[in-house]
Amino acid sequence: MIADTCLITALVERWRPETSTFHLPVGEVTIILEDVATLTDLPIEGEPVILDIPYEEWSETCMRLLGHAPADLSDGVVQIGWLRDRFNHLSADASSETTEQFA
Repeated sequence: MIADTCLITALVERWRPETSTFHLPVGEVTIILEDVATLTDLPIEGEPVILDIPYEEWSETCMRLLGHAPADLSDGVVQIGWLRDRFNHLSADASSETTEQFA
């Protein structure tokens, strides 16, 4: 998917963090879970995915699910910057395992 920078810029300019809404010419709007599902094509029905993993197993779990583990994994938190850097571009000829890791 290619990002539409003009659209993103317009949305950023209209975002109001104090109300978590966008102020558009048609009025005030917010994003709901169904919007996210439509945009990402991810399912939103069913049980939530919750992992109860002991701290000692976080690195192993990251390796299993992502194929990589951050060096500075602390308190079971993966930094968004690390994810962005590591999973920024999926090549067209990626294996199904790599595609699953990116997802």
